Amino acid sequence: MSDKKLTLGLPIALLLGGSAIAFGVIPGVRDWVDNAIPWLGINGPKITEVAATPKGLETEQTTNSMPPESTPIQLAKPKFDVQFAGGVAPMATEPSSKLLDESSPVSPFLQTTQAATLQSVPATGLNVPSYDNGVLTVPLATVSFPDDITVSATAEGTIMKLLVDDGTVIDSGMLMIEIDSRLADEEVKVAEEELGEATLKAEDESNVRYSKAAKALAVKDVEISERLVIQGAEGYMENQKKKLELEKASLQVEVSTIEKQRDKKAVGVKKAKLEAARVQVELRRLNAQRTGIVHAVQKRQFSYVRAGEPILNLTSMEKIRIIGTTPVLTESPHLLRDAPARVTISYAKEKSETVSGTVTFVSPKSTNTNQYQFHIDLPNKRTPDGQYLFRQGMEATIEITPRSR
Repeated sequence: MSDKKLTLGLPIALLLGGSAIAFGVIPGVRDWVDNAIPWLGINGPKITEVAATPKGLETEQTTNSMPPESTPIQLAKPKFDVQFAGGVAPMATEPSSKLLDESSPVSPFLQTTQAATLQSVPATGLNVPSYDNGVLTVPLATVSFPDDITVSATAEGTIMKLLVDDGTVIDSGMLMIEIDSRLADEEVKVAEEELGEATLKAEDESNVRYSKAAKALAVKDVEISERLVIQGAEGYMENQKKKLELEKASLQVEVSTIEKQRDKKAVGVKKAKLEAARVQVELRRLNAQRTGIVHAVQKRQFSYVRAGEPILNLTSMEKIRIIGTTPVLTESPHLLRDAPARVTISYAKEKSETVSGTVTFVSPKSTNTNQYQFHIDLPNKRTPDGQYLFRQGMEATIEITPRSR
């Protein structure tokens, strides 16, 4: 019985051993098994497509399929570690970047896309200041208005008159807004009456004159009493009463004089009260502080406003400010301050105007891009019909000749 088992087992063992050797050594056998039973993962993980290919390329479930540029490449993990004759099948340990080198079977399109992703974008050079014969050229600057004012309510009340609208050109001193001032007007009238009464009282000198006359009479009375006492015609006590009356008259003069000074002070108080009432009226009449153009009206007639609430914006167009920047290492800032400059402003398509000025400001601090900001203030130009030529947001080119060291 044992001889039969030996006779049958030996061929089977040889067959299994030869198959295992072929299975682990011969690549063709492994490929055939890998294609027939892919879930075993005999040849290791494959590169699989996890998302749709870019537009214009056909989707193909092969090892050469290419994921989109923003989608990472994923590696399919085999379910089992397959035992070979020589050991365990190795797992993929190299990162995906090494799998996509020039020798990789990945498509050339994927290699090109990967290279484009890693490449940095060069600077455009559109706004890079340059030097030419000692002149600093800033190719791109902007025009702005430094005097842009928000007109706010200076008192609480209802807007009774709104005399301007968007686009209204106004002159300095022109009345723009009237807020309800009826109560303030009445307070002015009361203050005027109080001032008149205080003035009359301060001008009345009758009390002072009476007290002085009473004192003079008391002085005469004491003199007569003194002579009568010497002659024995008047007693001592009567004389003392007359002296006391003189002392009282003298004190009354002092009191009336102090009251007169108080009345005059009261006139000053009433004047201040009247002035405060008039200020309350003026606070409800908003006049333009400078010449400009109205824009962005935020409140309308009969709107109720509180003190400090914005009503409209007023822009003075008489002066413009050219704002430019230059790198920190281009030129020393102290040489740019007060340096002469030529500014060419583009105000329409293929239309520009060149004006001369000086650098009026250089920022003491650089920006987060290591650049200094500087200003050039210039008067705005007017067209023949009286309009202002330059507006905020226009672009300009600046040529600066830095001062000598």
